[in-house]
Amino acid sequence: MFYNDLINTDFFAGRMGRGYISDVKQDGTTYPVYYQYWIEQLFERIMRLFVWENTGVIKPKEIEQRLLLAGKCAIAKMPKEQELTAFFCSFFGVTKYVDEFTNVNIRCPIYAGQRTIGVDCEIIDNTSLRNPALPLINHYATLLAHTEVSLVNCLVNARDSGGVPVVGTENQKQSLQNYFKKKYNGQYGSVTDAGNLGIEMLGVRRGTEQDVKSILETRSGLLKSFYSDIGVRAAFEKNNNAVVDEVTSDTSLLLLNLSDMIDSRKKACERINKLFGVDFDVHIAKEINYNTENEVKKDVVRDENDN
Repeated sequence: MFYNDLINTDFFAGRMGRGYISDVKQDGTTYPVYYQYWIEQLFERIMRLFVWENTGVIKPKEIEQRLLLAGKCAIAKMPKEQELTAFFCSFFGVTKYVDEFTNVNIRCPIYAGQRTIGVDCEIIDNTSLRNPALPLINHYATLLAHTEVSLVNCLVNARDSGGVPVVGTENQKQSLQNYFKKKYNGQYGSVTDAGNLGIEMLGVRRGTEQDVKSILETRSGLLKSFYSDIGVRAAFEKNNNAVVDEVTSDTSLLLLNLSDMIDSRKKACERINKLFGVDFDVHIAKEINYNTENEVKKDVVRDENDN
């Protein structure tokens, strides 16, 4: 099979070999694994919101990574270099306002220094309040990880309807663990306890109160809520289930969230272009650009009225 052959190649030996697959099979349904999966997935998805152009040697992902992780990104030049670089940064100094500064510390893996904003450095903000997206990503990754664990538990627990087992000896414990491992892997198993048949099943319902369908709906709802919080309408949302006024109101709220981020980036581009004589530009990915769609509709209406 293609996947197994690829995993066995030397190319993946350092990071993804047979040992990696064994670990995933053993621990792949635990909360830490699901959390790691979702925090990486959500971070990657939010990275695709904006498209940067004409940034020279700076890769757009370097700008977005710093904005999403720290809420701000400094653009400046390294000593004795003409090319611009994206830096992590922190502000310092005393100013009239607690969130506005003129001085900034900049850093990257090979350099750290100080710059003056508007003189030899400009700052890109993620939002008007410089809030990073990481707390939001962490929040939804936590909820989605718990949802995934609940889904697996629901599926596995549905294979039997017993209560909670209570054991009194180590042999009983080992026997039950072997039984549950077989059940988890879809195999038949039995509880063997020749020394002391004293395993008790308490009358507690181990199955979840939620069924599989409701857990899947919760998962979809969380993803929809995540996209709404960053200003994107989820692909699985059906507008025909809502009246026109509800759809219009919902879209306006989405645009409010998204417009703050794009406005912060566009204003920063203007300042960077003016200071360094470059041509930075940024726009919302066309797949989610409601503003563009609305402008197109306005232009069509205008043309019709002119005719």
